[in-house]
Amino acid sequence: MTEADVQSIALFFYFSLLDDQKAIEASSQALALCRARKARNPDLKNSVAIVAATKTVWDKFKVRVSRGRPNTTVESGWLIPDAVDLGPWREFQKSASEDELLTVIWSKILKISDDDISAGLGITQGTIRYRLGRALRKLGSMTQGVSKLKHGSAGK
Repeated sequence: MTEADVQSIALFFYFSLLDDQKAIEASSQALALCRARKARNPDLKNSVAIVAATKTVWDKFKVRVSRGRPNTTVESGWLIPDAVDLGPWREFQKSASEDELLTVIWSKILKISDDDISAGLGITQGTIRYRLGRALRKLGSMTQGVSKLKHGSAGK
């Protein structure tokens, strides 16, 4: 596993859990799982192993997290630029289905291909594309609402 793979796993859990401590704990579990899968099957693409491992660990952690309620601290080492508004993401995380949330993270944040997401989950590419399209429409409507409020055009 490369440094970029480790970073991808950490980002997955940061954006899916929005909880610093749980993200760190889940990331270390997923990294260990990824390495074990790669040891058993050296030909397995790293991105496929990342999808499979993050999904497995997500399934363990999701019951312990209140989606849409971030629990992050500056001291944890997660640096989000001041200009970035996570409000729409928190709303999306709260209202999106689990499948939509995870697919957006793998596809748009981690830049994993539909083929690799499909292989990691054992489902069709068409299903991945459907989930992604549905999720992006939801996320887009949330960001448009925020944009209108910021520009003072809400209610005009």
